[in-house]
Amino acid sequence: MKTVRVGQVGTGFISHVHVRALQSLENVEVVCQHSLDRDGGRLFHEQYGVPDFLDSYEAVLARADVDVVSLGIPNHLHHPFALEALAAGKHVIVEKPLCLTLGQADEMIEAAREAGRIIGYAEELCYVPKYVHAKRVADAGGLGEVFFVRQHEKHAGPYSPWFFQAETAGGGILMDMGCHAIECCRWLLGKPKVKSVYCQADRFVHREITELDDHVILIIEFETGQIAEVESSWTLQGGMISNVEIQGTEGVAQADLLQGGSGLRVFSKQPYDPGVFPGGETTGWHYPDVEWLWTNGYPQEMRDFIECIRNGGTPLETADDGRAVLEIMIAAYLSAGSGRKIPFPFDDPADYTAPVQLWLRSLRP
Repeated sequence: MKTVRVGQVGTGFISHVHVRALQSLENVEVVCQHSLDRDGGRLFHEQYGVPDFLDSYEAVLARADVDVVSLGIPNHLHHPFALEALAAGKHVIVEKPLCLTLGQADEMIEAAREAGRIIGYAEELCYVPKYVHAKRVADAGGLGEVFFVRQHEKHAGPYSPWFFQAETAGGGILMDMGCHAIECCRWLLGKPKVKSVYCQADRFVHREITELDDHVILIIEFETGQIAEVESSWTLQGGMISNVEIQGTEGVAQADLLQGGSGLRVFSKQPYDPGVFPGGETTGWHYPDVEWLWTNGYPQEMRDFIECIRNGGTPLETADDGRAVLEIMIAAYLSAGSGRKIPFPFDDPADYTAPVQLWLRSLRP
């Protein structure tokens, strides 16, 4: 079996997750690492035993032993970094959201096609074992005719300041976690075509630090007649929620990602470092997940990408899926700004550099 060698770019939370997931796979090596944060990058590569810390992204791309580049960097860098990697003949794993405009998405898709390389769109909710099983039940006819799905994901806010800036993030909670929920709902229903999008967006809790949305609700209508409801929020106090519901004419399936998994319950008076446990409370009674990576689908996601890179094939989540999600988010911001339902197919206004601008304009005199 061919060993696939990875160059990791970035040192934020998701880069830690990517490397932990990749290192859990057989015949996969993370051979080098680069970060714009030089000090953080050196600590990162020492923590995970990555052989080489490189001072530039160009040095990563120049490595003949790098087959794939994993991008865990701010959203506005996804497009230029991916294009450089593809031009260098590398496969790419890019975090959500794919990029900030549909024009950028089209350039990335075309560049991957011309280079004969894969862009893996890192949407882990479609690999979460609980959600996968709920979908299997629905696909097997256990719920009758499925007509409604929902995905809710909420916590108190992101871990890095760049998430609060339109120019680096492209938008607020919609671009951060709404993209998770949107693609999860598309996947649950078999990725049908969208008929319309309606969205309400607001800023309730983070008004003093950002102009971006911190709470959104979307209703997505598909051409199949099925409906998806998305709620994504940075306003939840006291932890995190992520759950799915699938309703059919003969039953319902409900899956809670973060509760009831490990059977482990802990009480602690002092906070402690539980490892990769985002948003988790570590004082009082709490429920650490000893298999957090697997429960959240990250090794499964990376295995899918790596196997397609190694053997050929198309991963479950591609740049085309990332584009479809981005199109829904752009329509959602248009809807939130206009107060109306946006029908599909719709004409991309293209007069923005960050999708959230389409909503923010409606708030300004």
